[in-house]
Amino acid sequence: MELFDSIFMGFTVLAGWKPIVIITIGVIIGIMAGAMPGLSPSTAVALLVPFSYTMTPALALILLTSIYIAANYGGSITAVLINTPGTPSAAVTAMDGYPLTQQGKAGKGLGMALVASTIGGAVGTVILILFAVPLARIALKFSPADYFALALFGLATVASMGRGNVLKALVAILFGLLIKTVGIDSISGVSRFTFGSDTLYDGFTLIPALIGLFAVSVVFVKVEKWTGLDRTMDKIDSKLPSFKEFMKTKMTILRSSVIGTIIGIFPGAGATIAAFISYDVSKRASKEPEMFGKGSLEGVAAAEGANSSSVGGALVPLLALGIP
Repeated sequence: MELFDSIFMGFTVLAGWKPIVIITIGVIIGIMAGAMPGLSPSTAVALLVPFSYTMTPALALILLTSIYIAANYGGSITAVLINTPGTPSAAVTAMDGYPLTQQGKAGKGLGMALVASTIGGAVGTVILILFAVPLARIALKFSPADYFALALFGLATVASMGRGNVLKALVAILFGLLIKTVGIDSISGVSRFTFGSDTLYDGFTLIPALIGLFAVSVVFVKVEKWTGLDRTMDKIDSKLPSFKEFMKTKMTILRSSVIGTIIGIFPGAGATIAAFISYDVSKRASKEPEMFGKGSLEGVAAAEGANSSSVGGALVPLLALGIP
């Protein structure tokens, strides 16, 4: 009964016009922030925190949560349309979203991302309401060795997504780890690969690196293969996925939502790891795994379902134990 009383009290907080207006404003700001490469969901929330000082705690939480959830979805917009992830986790969405745009199916990619994000967010919220305290206790029992194993599992998952060339994927992983070592070591304080430049003391942040790897590489490819105007853009329409296509991906969305919530619970893990793991699991479970990376709606659904549901998982230790 206590659980139902808490749920009822939560709905009474949302009953007024102020919460509805704040949610609407938060969602709009969040989507815009997520669609801007360079602005992560965490950055968007940090920038809007001062505006919450004059609000009640409940309204402030509603505003910041709306921004954070919407920003995670907003990253998929630029990932699908121009192959530039607005958020780190949207890099997985771009793997199938942008090929859909190249095929003139941008509307289907965006529509599937929206539906998967909505369902994923709902699943994550339900799990948050029902299992917040027990799941938070499980997450706290994770030792450094467990986190190391989880990191290795994530890297192995990325390597297995090498599209037939695992060696190339391993080289890409090692290159990413090499880039991450640039800067001052957080334990010893020794500077690594800075070459005397003060600018490199903080290392390379994820968003600029993603923009360089995804957006700039596309520019170079276009310049190298320039043959005049690209006529593919003329065929783009806003047609949304059909009901049959949505039903075909329903198990993928539910599976990725559960995976995203579970991964999101662990402090240090997040939407990016959840999206990669969910994408790999969905590819293995799919009846058409060869379509992944070539414009598969299942791939978009897997990435976005895990991406949004991980927010609900991340709120479990935050609200139950105060650990983000």
